Formats: sequence, C-alpha cells, structure tokens
Amino acid sequence: MILSYFKGGFSLKDTAYEEKCRHSSLYIPYTYYECVIPNFYPCVPLHFHSEFEINYIREGRGLFSCGGHSFEAVSGDIVIVLPDRLHSIFSENGEKLIYDTVVFNRSMLCGSSEDRCYAECLSPLFAENTALDLPVTEKNGNYPQIREAMENIMSFAKENSGEGDLMLKSELMKLFWLIIKSRAVSCDSERKISDKNILKAQEYIRNNYSTELTVKKLADTVHLSESYFMGKFKEVTGMSVMEYVSMTRIRAACELLANTDLSSSETAFEVGFGNLSNFNRQFRKAVGYSPREYRKAMGAHCTLK
Repeated sequence: MILSYFKGGFSLKDTAYEEKCRHSSLYIPYTYYECVIPNFYPCVPLHFHSEFEINYIREGRGLFSCGGHSFEAVSGDIVIVLPDRLHSIFSENGEKLIYDTVVFNRSMLCGSSEDRCYAECLSPLFAENTALDLPVTEKNGNYPQIREAMENIMSFAKENSGEGDLMLKSELMKLFWLIIKSRAVSCDSERKISDKNILKAQEYIRNNYSTELTVKKLADTVHLSESYFMGKFKEVTGMSVMEYVSMTRIRAACELLANTDLSSSETAFEVGFGNLSNFNRQFRKAVGYSPREYRKAMGAHCTLK
C-alpha cells in the first residue's frame, strides 16, 4: 500500500506539526507504506504522530531529522521514530530515496504497562526523555539480527493478515529488544547541559523561524559564546546554525504550499525569508523542486495510490 503522508494534512501547534491522519486502528494496529521520494511525494515535512514509526532504507540517501537531531541514512540503515517525536525526511539533493515504513500503535509492543516484559525490557521506549542512537547501521553489534528482524517485519506487514499480524508483533518485540541490548537506547537526562542548550536553541528556532534570526541572537538566547555555540550546534545536529534555520523555514514553507493558497513570495516572507530568489534557491536545493513544482506535485499526491 502506498499512501501519501500528507493525506489529512498537518496543523501547527506551537513547536510542532501534528499529523491529523492516524495510521492504526483497534482492528489493524499498523500500516505499511512503500515510499519513494521524490516520485510519490517531494518530501515528508516536519510532523509528529502518536504511533511508533520504523523506516528501512532500501536505496538512495536521505536526510532525516528526528527529535531535534539531523543525520544522513543510506541503504541498509534503519531509522526508528518514537511516539510524539518531531521528524522529517528529505532526499539528498532531490535524488531518489526508496524506503519501507511501518507505522504502528504502541499496543503492538505490550498489552499492559504493569506486566514484567514492559517493566523490565520495554519501558525505556515509552519514556519522554528516551533517545535513540540513529540511524541503526551495520556498525551496531547486533546489526545482522536487527536487519533480519527488519526484513521479516516488512514482509509480515505487507502480508496484511491476522496470522501476519501475530508474527509481526513477535518480530517487533525482537527488534526492540536487540536495539535495547545493543545500548542504542539512552536517557536524555544523561545528556550534557550544553547539549540541552542546543535543544533549547532548536526549540527557539522552531517557535520563531519567521523572525530575523542570527547566530549571535540564538547564542545569546541560550547564554553561550558564538564560537562555542556554532561548534556545539554542528556537533549535536550535524548542521550549521543557519542551515538548521533555513531547513526549518523550508519545512514550514512545505506546509504552507501544500495546505494554503499563499503565493511563493507570500510563503517566503511568511516563513522568514527576506529575499524571494534566495528562498527559491534554498527550496530547490533542499526539496529538489521549485516551490511551484512542489505545490503541483502535492496536489497530485495527496491521495491513495
């Protein structure tokens, strides 16, 4: 099944885009997606949802943002998104990115928060301050078993049957247990204060992207020197400060172009670009489409395929 992530749209809520579409139900607690960027849709803009999400890269190279961190993922890599975490997906320089996705309800992992399996093994996955070491790559000591579990998960999800659901639950439990055992799960409270300052700066950017933002202003906001702030921001996010600002504005522009009638110039100024030509250049570099082409593509792909 191929379904655009944009069906139902997103609504802006303070620092996040909440996806209105639900990917699970009581009867079928997950949905499988075969995804190709930019063929089926130009990108997956910043959003969040209440379900877990697993992405398995089949071909190409993508730029992911998840929980305030940005990173590259390539063929064979696995990207796991925990519930209610902001995330987005862009192809690298507009090149084709092919990946499988399963979005599933947390009920697939446990029946009760009071049972021993949950308490001793899975509870870290449901904590608000949990962080994952992403992407999961072949450098992970349990990668061969993790990859086997991923192949099985996608196979059973495609099967879309009651028997397949039973096997899918088993493989999901196995996958997350392997990831927890490999120490790819940590607690945000263990992060250094400087890292938390960068997260605060990212939140400030997401709240104020439409205003004039400079490195100095952002460094002052979190009480760090400009030079230290720039270096630490790059270390934590994988982007320079202004690259992150630009990407945040581009994601907001994607939302407006897909769901409003604002012109390209109106969109540019609405999200904080003071120059239309710079907006067009940055948009095409990030998304692989011009703003006009993106709007046209979104109109064609906001439906079931």
